[in-house]
Amino acid sequence: MNTTSTCLFNGCSNPALPTGKCEAHKNRTKCMVQDCTNQTYARNVCIKHGAKPKCQYPGCDSNVRSQGFCCKHGSNTTKNICQVDGCTKVAHARRLCVRHGGGQKCKIPECSKIARSKGLCYHHGGLSSVQSTTTSEDQDMLACILGNATDVDMTNIGDLLAASCNCDLEFTVEEHEMLDYFIMA
Repeated sequence: MNTTSTCLFNGCSNPALPTGKCEAHKNRTKCMVQDCTNQTYARNVCIKHGAKPKCQYPGCDSNVRSQGFCCKHGSNTTKNICQVDGCTKVAHARRLCVRHGGGQKCKIPECSKIARSKGLCYHHGGLSSVQSTTTSEDQDMLACILGNATDVDMTNIGDLLAASCNCDLEFTVEEHEMLDYFIMA
């Protein structure tokens, strides 16, 4: 009868190699404290046996996260808030949120929109939420509506779509952005 033992490390149920460790743990070392089956973290001991310093707060046995204290007792660092009175958004450049001028502008001359990716606004090729959610079915639907039209006035695309389905359509800003994306694709 051939019995296979499991890995010697705490919580591991993988089959052990002749060394007593599994394939995943074969290069790990065991805590030097007797009868401890945890992996070492630092100084040949596991975290439980002192590999990480403890919080300096009296009576706290949690591990240090920053500046000698655990996350519960450490400094409460918060993100900077926009300096405009009444605004609670996170500040970016010049201690302002994007709405109040803290964001980077599009690098295309004469464009005053906010850059989304690679220094460009969504209109000039930067990422937008529309790009990450479009599907090939959406693009196929638009191609079907437009047909083989090659000389389309894109400034009135909403009117063209409304005329193609014989209905009165009014598009929101988001829908116009989606149309811009589909047409650029």
